[in-house]
Amino acid sequence: KLHKPFLIILFGIIFLMSTWGATAPALQVSQLKCEYKTNPVGIDVLSPRLSWVIESSKLGVMQAAYEIRAAASEKELKSKNKLIWHSGKVDSDESIHIAYAGPTLKSGDRVYWQVRVSDKNGKRSDWSTPAVWEMGLLNESDWQGQWISADIKEDVSKSNPAHMLRKDFSLKSKIVSARAYITSLGLYEMELNGIRVGEEVLTPGWNAYQ
Repeated sequence: KLHKPFLIILFGIIFLMSTWGATAPALQVSQLKCEYKTNPVGIDVLSPRLSWVIESSKLGVMQAAYEIRAAASEKELKSKNKLIWHSGKVDSDESIHIAYAGPTLKSGDRVYWQVRVSDKNGKRSDWSTPAVWEMGLLNESDWQGQWISADIKEDVSKSNPAHMLRKDFSLKSKIVSARAYITSLGLYEMELNGIRVGEEVLTPGWNAYQ
């Protein structure tokens, strides 16, 4: 004998499953990543590797082909004449480490990209939500800065407080976008107007400075 509360819960589960199956797309693409990261900045790989995940409301659905398009802006993704790269339809079930194969990218370039896939029955997904990556400074000549340090004598026999390097500056016009390129012989944290910039810790990580 089934109790009323159990019947209500069971009915609710069946209703949710039927509603999800009726509204969820049969095939879609999500979790776009470039070099293992979501919308990364500072990529130094000339042919970044792209990955994605396919989702379906049906069981046993597998990718049979993919198509990638890339542009210099999200708006230009929708214009065939303004794409910087279009893979065309590629018959493959691979969805990780697909190398960008468009024109050579330069320092600071931003690339917006989308993916759509097809299953073995030829059913094609919609284009994914756009993702983006930004190239870092690829050439030594792109760096204009010089190493700076605090004019403080350190006592290597004991622990010393971290140095704070600070500079005031004013801008004459409204900011549209800005990028700070930072590294250190050690670890750093950056603040702008007293607010921490970024969420990473132990930056810049391991580097071969030679």
